[in-house]
Amino acid sequence: MKDTQIVNVLVGLEPDLNVFNIEEVKKNVKIVKIIEVSNGKTRVRCKYCNKYTRNVHDRLKPILVKYLDIVGYTTYLKVYKRRFNCSNCGRRFTEENFINGSKKTVSYEVEQKILMDLRDYNLSLKYIGEHNNVRDNTVRNILKRYMKDYPLYLKKLPSIISFDEFKADTRSGKYAFIINDVIHKKVLDILPSRKKDDLIKYFTHTENRSSVQYVVSDMYEPYLLVTTIMFPKAKYVVDRFHYIKYIMEALDKIRIRLQKEYGEKSREYKLLKNKKNVSLLRRYRNDINW
Repeated sequence: MKDTQIVNVLVGLEPDLNVFNIEEVKKNVKIVKIIEVSNGKTRVRCKYCNKYTRNVHDRLKPILVKYLDIVGYTTYLKVYKRRFNCSNCGRRFTEENFINGSKKTVSYEVEQKILMDLRDYNLSLKYIGEHNNVRDNTVRNILKRYMKDYPLYLKKLPSIISFDEFKADTRSGKYAFIINDVIHKKVLDILPSRKKDDLIKYFTHTENRSSVQYVVSDMYEPYLLVTTIMFPKAKYVVDRFHYIKYIMEALDKIRIRLQKEYGEKSREYKLLKNKKNVSLLRRYRNDINW
């Protein structure tokens, strides 16, 4: 195996690329590696007529492309491209490569790494940018580009879905709305608003609303109204966590009301206030050693 091929395998580059120099330079107060590469093919396919040509017109000024970190070093590829004259159709074109797209300074490998990081909901755009040595605005642009063709609405829903929300401070409110596939435990979509009118507008685009059999959620009234209006054949099921929480809160309100009625100096007040007795009130009858 040639030295160039060995380097390509170690670095993860395409075998057709020539690596002809590797150097360490100081960039923004830290040492980075710069790998100089060019296309090793002597003939390329014309982007217009699809015929091969060897006629090189000139070589373009090299550009620095952000690449994956190598052994702890921030790494850039210094990419040299050629322009060709097609011998068949006579048109001039710049050769393609497998490193980056037109006018991009981030390699495809770094884009893929960023997309993998974006799948983790716990990571912020700023964190992803810092750990991939790019600006958070670059991360945002990559996300927008790959989400461009993502459908704005769910056309099909499974027979059992769940509604929930989480605090997000979106432009539409303090809470974001989340739709889940209960059976397969998958997030189907996340919306910036949990308001009834916004949800009704969203589900208007769903084609199989009559196929939804169950909607599982908490006791938030707008969710019940949305279910009644948009899913006529579905049963609204309160999940057991919220149901038990609701019962326990109601029980606590009764306990606190009774405490106040008996007065702080009474034996009943002390019994109701005692933590051990409160825990007994929260247990199933059959689990208590009477």
